[in-house]
Amino acid sequence: MKCRWFSLLILALVSLCARAEVSISLITSYPSNREIYTLWGHSALLVGDNGKWLLYNYGVFEFSEDFAYKFVSGQTDYCLAVESPKYIVDELKWKNSYGYMQQLNLTQDEARRIVDALQENLKEEHRYYRYKFFTDNCATRPQRLLERYVEGIRYVPVNNLNSYRDYIHQLCHDEPWLRLGIDLCLGSGTDEVVPDSMVAFLPVELMRCLDSATIVGKNGDERPLVSEKTCLFTPNLKKDFDISVWETPLALCLALLFVALVSLLAAVRKATVTPARVFGSIFFLTAGVLGLLIFYLVFFSTHECTSPNFNLLWLNPLHLMTSVLLMVGARNNFSRVWMIVDLLLCACYLLLIAPLPQTTCVEFVVLSIALIISLLAYLWNDRRFFLEKFNKKTLSDKQQIK
Repeated sequence: MKCRWFSLLILALVSLCARAEVSISLITSYPSNREIYTLWGHSALLVGDNGKWLLYNYGVFEFSEDFAYKFVSGQTDYCLAVESPKYIVDELKWKNSYGYMQQLNLTQDEARRIVDALQENLKEEHRYYRYKFFTDNCATRPQRLLERYVEGIRYVPVNNLNSYRDYIHQLCHDEPWLRLGIDLCLGSGTDEVVPDSMVAFLPVELMRCLDSATIVGKNGDERPLVSEKTCLFTPNLKKDFDISVWETPLALCLALLFVALVSLLAAVRKATVTPARVFGSIFFLTAGVLGLLIFYLVFFSTHECTSPNFNLLWLNPLHLMTSVLLMVGARNNFSRVWMIVDLLLCACYLLLIAPLPQTTCVEFVVLSIALIISLLAYLWNDRRFFLEKFNKKTLSDKQQIK
């Protein structure tokens, strides 16, 4: 009888040890303005297996000499890496961001399948993947892993109404220059409403989805996906600095508009186009270089949501030729027609802002107006040329009768 009870006790202890054998948690760090890549937050999986703890991180990339080209081309490869979890809190302190750990309420069979999948993904032929900001990143990879190896995960509907651009604007609230650059490069696809199934493309949103998620078993039993949630670090949220109004993109755009107006005033009052030539050549050269970047993103890059991009109407490579014509002070039919076409494209953008399926910003409107005014300033002395084109009188009509 004693041997029987002793055997049952041993079986119970083995069962308890087996239950604690594998533990999986999701580590989430909140967005931080420490670096550009920390602005979006981060997700990683913490795995405890037989007392050994490892952090599986899908957000590792190698910085090489051609990294900038690969990033613009949409050919950046990230990989899965294993790290020691002992530096988690130190990294959160460096980022000065909230950090949370969600212990997942998984059975040993479910947890073991995930660990085996992570080990398989660590192999050299599987660990690299083509990074996509919206659909394939450090947050979407762990989510898909859970959904594949844990049956019956149910999320609470969030009924999201925000677009991808809305989420980006929220994260870039304190980084106006970064927000402007992203708005410039991302096209109309960014303004689509994010479906509930894709909301977790951001680490913090993934954490919130898992908080309320449940697992429904084959027998109908329901259990929460997250068994326990722990705050790993609480940051000091005092801002290190406040950006001045004069350092914002809008301030620079208004300054460019002011210079364009001054050049137009000089052309009207003093009949000189020198200010328009000097300012316009630099202004259009810069705009043309940025236009080349957008052109490349639209037609050659494999990045998500960069095509179509209606910013090409007002910021395009045509500005480079306009800059050359302004530098040499061209005064011929070709230069006039070219500048009129350039001007009309900018005007079309302003006229089509409302019906275009792409959100604009006040900076783009101001810059478009500045480009138009710069061209008008240079073409001011040619107004008689254009007026004569619309004059329907013949030479004999203009002669006086004696």
